[in-house]
Amino acid sequence: MPRRPDPTLKPAIIAKVARHLQDTKVEDASVRSLGRVLGTSAYPIVYHFGSRDALVDAVVDHLCADEDRLLAPDADPDALAEHLLAVYGRLGTPERLLAVRLTFELGCVEGLDGRDRQRRLHRHRVAELTAWCRTHGYCDAEADRAARAAVDAARGAQWSALVDPEHADVDTALLAVARGLAADVRLAAA
Repeated sequence: MPRRPDPTLKPAIIAKVARHLQDTKVEDASVRSLGRVLGTSAYPIVYHFGSRDALVDAVVDHLCADEDRLLAPDADPDALAEHLLAVYGRLGTPERLLAVRLTFELGCVEGLDGRDRQRRLHRHRVAELTAWCRTHGYCDAEADRAARAAVDAARGAQWSALVDPEHADVDTALLAVARGLAADVRLAAA
């Protein structure tokens, strides 16, 4: 009879691989090399995750757990600001920066192998902001335009933090995005 898998092994693998990816490009991480990082063969990775890509996705999910929040369409402007900070900001820890870096790395190449996880997440974020804008008085076309611009600005602020961290203030940029959406709500209502 085969042994039952150790339930603590999967989270331990994710944590150790996350630490390893702090200073390793995703493209340089193979199942075999990650097995060496774990001090074992590739078997536990294949057994628990199926592939390197699935393991990296699990690392991103682990690092982005705080981002798994929804923005209620009727949320007030303060809740909107808090949502943008929780999803796109607060990059003061190595783990949050790694999550952003991996999101960019994976999103840039996923279309080459038929994957669309990051595109679906991007569209989800646009849709939730579009719903917020509609609920707060934007017309349909303007709600979609404003939501796309807000997500683009948030991702741009994250990109700045990755490539020019000395001159990036992501949280301030995100608060400006929230203030802009709220100000446009007041204009739409007037």
